[in-house]
Amino acid sequence: MWPIFSMRSGVNILEKTRRFKFGRMERIKSKKGFQLVYNSGRSVVDALSVIYVLTSPSERVQIGLAVGKKLGNAVLRNHVKRMMREVFRNRKHELKAGSHIVWVARKKLIAADYNTYDRVFMRLAKRAGLLN
Repeated sequence: MWPIFSMRSGVNILEKTRRFKFGRMERIKSKKGFQLVYNSGRSVVDALSVIYVLTSPSERVQIGLAVGKKLGNAVLRNHVKRMMREVFRNRKHELKAGSHIVWVARKKLIAADYNTYDRVFMRLAKRAGLLN
């Protein structure tokens, strides 16, 4: 595949978009990983969600998303997770390296729009000391 270059800046567009991916290495998927962050990390609470944070010596920022069954049916839970993933994908470059995050949604977050998700995540990240 040929690299894609911008005609004006001469910068490889693929390199610019690479940091906005949400790959497997950026996810916490196992129960063991979630439990490690829950038990060893610290929490920051808001009316709309909770963030658990654990720092590690690795250079990778990882996130796990938790949306309980009390929040609604599968369609609503998946919508909430998609919104949470999108916020993380767009904001991960602003977070400190070596952070393991578990973001837990609360009931009030269901009716929120994207800007509210973004505002809640950034407020909690700031309070947790995750921002560069």
